[in-house]
Amino acid sequence: MNPNLRLFFLVAVLIVAFGGLAQAQPGGGKSSGAANKNSANTNSSTSPAKAATKSTANPTKAVNKSTSTTPSTIDGKWWTSGNGFGDSEVIFTQNGSNVSGVIHYADGRTGTINGNMVGKRLQHTWTNSSGDGGTGWLELSWNNFLGGPWHNQKVRDGSWTLMRVEGKWCFGGSRNRIRRVAHNERGTVVVVTEDGSRDGGRLDGPWLFLESDGVTIKGTFDFRANRVDWSTGFYWTWCGRN
Repeated sequence: MNPNLRLFFLVAVLIVAFGGLAQAQPGGGKSSGAANKNSANTNSSTSPAKAATKSTANPTKAVNKSTSTTPSTIDGKWWTSGNGFGDSEVIFTQNGSNVSGVIHYADGRTGTINGNMVGKRLQHTWTNSSGDGGTGWLELSWNNFLGGPWHNQKVRDGSWTLMRVEGKWCFGGSRNRIRRVAHNERGTVVVVTEDGSRDGGRLDGPWLFLESDGVTIKGTFDFRANRVDWSTGFYWTWCGRN
C-alpha cells in the first residue's frame, strides 16, 4: 500500500475513534465530574429544601404556639357535677378570651362569674346573692368537663366541677337516634327523642335519672362527660350542642 495512502487511512481511523470516544463521554469519563457537579448542584438545591423544612418547622411551632393560646370555647349551659360548691347550673357567655356567666343554684340563690380564658383554663372570680365569693380556675380537661379549685377568706381548698349536659346525645352512638336534652337550675331534665316524644328526669351530681312509663332508670356519666351508661345496658354518646 502507498505510504501516503496508509497514513491517510491511519489518520481517518484515529478521527473516527476519538469521535466515538467524545460521544461516549456523557455516560462516563469526565462526564462523571459533571455528574458530581450536578450532584453538588442537587445537594445545593437540597439545601433550600432543608431550609424549607426548617422554615416550615418554625411556622409549625408558631402555629402550635398560637394554638396553645387560642381560647377554648365554653359557651353554653353547664351543671355542677357534685362537690362542695352546691348544686347549680352555670350559663357561660364567651367573647374571645373574655368570659362572663350567670350561676343559678338549686336552692334559689343566684350568682355571677367573670374571668379570662387562656388556652383551656379559665381564671375567674365569682359572687352570689348570699354574699359569698371566691377566686380560682376551671380547666377544660375534656370537651364536656370543667374542673378546678377555688378559695376565699373562709375556704382555702374548695373545688368545683361541671359537666356539659344540655345538648344532643346519640342513643347507642347512632346519629339517627338523637336525644335533645335540656335542664334547669334545679336539675329538672326534659329529653326529646327523634320521633318527638318527651321523657322527664333529673340531674343529681354525676348521675342522670330518667322516668318513662312509671319506670326510673339511672345513667352514669363517664369521667369526661362524653358518655352516659344506663342501668338498662344502653348508652348515649355526646353529639354536640343544640
